[in-house]
Amino acid sequence: MGKMAPPLTGSPSPRKGDSMKRVFVALSMLILLFFLWQIGKDYSRPYLSHQQKYKELLSKAGEGEPELAASPVGTRQRWIMELGRIDRCETCHLGVEDPRFQNAAQPFRSHPEADSHPFEKFGCTFCHGGQGLATSVGDAHGPTGNWSTAIYHENFLQKSCSLCHGETIGESAPVWARGKAIFYEYGCRGCHKIEGKERKKVGPPIRKIGGKARVDWLFRWLRNPRGYLPKTGMPDFLLSDQEAADIALLLIPQQGKTREAAGSAERGRRLFNELRCITCHAVEGKGGNIGPDLAKVGSKLRPGWLLKWLGNPQEIMPETRMPVFNFREQEVRDLAAFLLEEYKDLEVDEDQVSRNLKAVENGNVRNGKALIDKYGCTGCHEIEGVEDRGENGSELTRIGDIHISRLEFGEVEIPRKWRTVPNWLYNKIRKPRLFKSGLKMPDYRFSDEDAAAVTTYLLSLTAEKAPSQYILPLGERPSDYDPQGEFGKVVEKYRCLVCHRIRGKGGTLAPDLSQEGSRVRREWLVGYMKKPDTIRPILVERMIQLMVPDADIGTLEAYFRTTLVDSRVDNLAGVARGMSLGDPGTISKGRTLYFEKYACDACHQINLKGGTVGPDLSNAGKRLRPEWVILWLRNPKTFLKRSVEPVYSFSPGEIEELTAFLLSPHGGRKTP
Repeated sequence: MGKMAPPLTGSPSPRKGDSMKRVFVALSMLILLFFLWQIGKDYSRPYLSHQQKYKELLSKAGEGEPELAASPVGTRQRWIMELGRIDRCETCHLGVEDPRFQNAAQPFRSHPEADSHPFEKFGCTFCHGGQGLATSVGDAHGPTGNWSTAIYHENFLQKSCSLCHGETIGESAPVWARGKAIFYEYGCRGCHKIEGKERKKVGPPIRKIGGKARVDWLFRWLRNPRGYLPKTGMPDFLLSDQEAADIALLLIPQQGKTREAAGSAERGRRLFNELRCITCHAVEGKGGNIGPDLAKVGSKLRPGWLLKWLGNPQEIMPETRMPVFNFREQEVRDLAAFLLEEYKDLEVDEDQVSRNLKAVENGNVRNGKALIDKYGCTGCHEIEGVEDRGENGSELTRIGDIHISRLEFGEVEIPRKWRTVPNWLYNKIRKPRLFKSGLKMPDYRFSDEDAAAVTTYLLSLTAEKAPSQYILPLGERPSDYDPQGEFGKVVEKYRCLVCHRIRGKGGTLAPDLSQEGSRVRREWLVGYMKKPDTIRPILVERMIQLMVPDADIGTLEAYFRTTLVDSRVDNLAGVARGMSLGDPGTISKGRTLYFEKYACDACHQINLKGGTVGPDLSNAGKRLRPEWVILWLRNPKTFLKRSVEPVYSFSPGEIEELTAFLLSPHGGRKTP
């Protein structure tokens, strides 16, 4: 009889099938939990609350069930194939195309440009930036993870306008246009390369500066440019006393004897006022801004240089905006004596001057040259004896495309949400040495608004191009007008295009002269050029007294009469001849229209009575041609689209009566 097996102890060994069942059950539970989590996530997405709120707004708008039914729940997406973009922004921004929500809170407010920039063509991110595929605020607005292109703050939003509308967009994108103007006017291009943009030196050439400026002034200028000229375009390089002394010694190694002006300061004062120098130059902040403030010029300039400058500034600096005044020699001496005696820096004493001179005397020329190379002074100035080594700053051709990881925030602690390219650029422009000590970019002391404008322009420098069907140039194209011959020489001599505009070229400070030959009478023009009078009393910038000789006046008048004309005006000669412009009854009716029915004196003066918004009309009959007045009364925006004068739609009879009153010999002297 065999032996029985010993009893089993412990648990039986698990079979392979049981282990697989347990793994399967565990995985099934995980999948079920994940599935339930996804369902819960879909029902708790942040945009669902926005969509529910939007339905409530629709209900309050009183549109009824059909519109509510047409507003489905879920992700909303636009595919703009031409731009290669997919935008889901309207998942939350549900009212962007609905004008009823123009005053609603975000994210339901309607877009102000929905008509001119339809969403089916542009989407959202092409203009606004951000991550179009995202459906949460954090991911869509950014920055997040590797998606560093956060939505653009409204201060920088105009950076996208030039993609379609070009670089002449002007006032259609004023922030962008202002930023571009600042960038080039302040010489940023001198240090920073931008492909396709010409590098111009915006500062004056520094040649034989020892003959122009005093050594002690140059030292103070290098240390603190705004201490002398608060509105200067020269940035502050934050130089130490030693650095300023080294550069000053390099620029003025020695200085000769001072030459006296030998003129009458009192006669110079009268001449200064008669010439209306404050039209271009301010004195202690009051006056024009075409030229530098003269409040401290007596502590800067050497008499010999000032005498030469007043005699012919264009001979010393061909690119200057200052005209030639045709002074007699004694007038030059008198004016120089007045400027040097009257406008001195009263905050500088002789002890300080001595200290400044001693510091420069102990300077180091070699160090001065190294500092000029380091700070890139030749980017703005042509400096005698110093080689221009080209741009010494970072290239900005595609700065709008740069990834945030390539920009260093240095010692500044900044939260993740503020680490964006626009914020870095803005703060770099406001305080160039904020992120790290020892940097070389100077401080321009830009205002918050100007820094935002420059940032907007820089953000527009990208490789992105709009498709050809999106291109719609706006603004005024640069004019190729270039006056030639004797007229061109006169215009260049008196710098007429600094203030005036002719055929799209020139300044906007003074009236456009493109149709001047059709506007004014010959006799008035000749007299005005000899002795300009006031046409707009409230303006600081008035026509300066240039002392133009008869020959130059004849050249100007002949060109105006034969070239700067408009057929729309000249073709009204027959209409003007058919009017009863000299009839007392017609003049009387025009006076009634002027003072009573249309109250023109609210904006215009006659004999010092009336408003000052528009030009003085006291001598309109001597100044204006009747054909011009007729066309202007028909539509004042014919030549000046931004004229503030309303279009009154005068009847033909009223135009005749108003023209008769304005042009009558007594129309400018009678008031009710």
